[in-house]
Amino acid sequence: MSTITTEQQNQITRTLEKMPVICAGLGNSESACSIAAINLALNGKLTDQVPACMSKVIGEWIIRIQDKMPAEIRNSRRWRSLLPLAAGTGREREQERFGILMEWVWGIVLPQVIPAANEGGFGSEWAQMLTERTPEAARAASSTASATSSSSYASASNAAASASVAAHAASYDISAAAAAAAAAAAAAAAAFNALYALGISDQYWASVDPCAMLERLLL
Repeated sequence: MSTITTEQQNQITRTLEKMPVICAGLGNSESACSIAAINLALNGKLTDQVPACMSKVIGEWIIRIQDKMPAEIRNSRRWRSLLPLAAGTGREREQERFGILMEWVWGIVLPQVIPAANEGGFGSEWAQMLTERTPEAARAASSTASATSSSSYASASNAAASASVAAHAASYDISAAAAAAAAAAAAAAAAFNALYALGISDQYWASVDPCAMLERLLL
């Protein structure tokens, strides 16, 4: 059940249609970010504060992931079509949404870094992290990766560290789920940076597929 009306959804759609570009960063009234465009449609304010009608988990994830993913995805018809639906998601199923996000991090995002981990000599720690899916295993993988001098491995370390933050927050206090969702997006961005530094990032965003992730979060 949406927390906004059909007319409000349509207003968000119309607002997005007037914007040829959904920008990275806050933007302005003519070219705003995803969350700011929703707020402009609902209350006329240029802000990236997640509106009360919207899931905090979804909103905080969108704020971070939309800045990092390619502009062609952020401005795609598919992404634009999902934003009016995301605006009305409410906050009654945040635990479930965060579980979906963590499955994305452990099962899709971090496995993309396996080639870098193997090349850097921390493949076993990375594999253990993906098997155990705990903050402790992620910290161990992060520590091992950070012991190398390459920028790609530093980014891999950041990805594991962000996953550790996300998993730890979810494990002890669901009220921290929104901040942990932001950390999940940070893990995805760092994983991309690790592969980019090695020149093997071409298929990354197609594999992690933010649009498909957002579709799954629309509970």
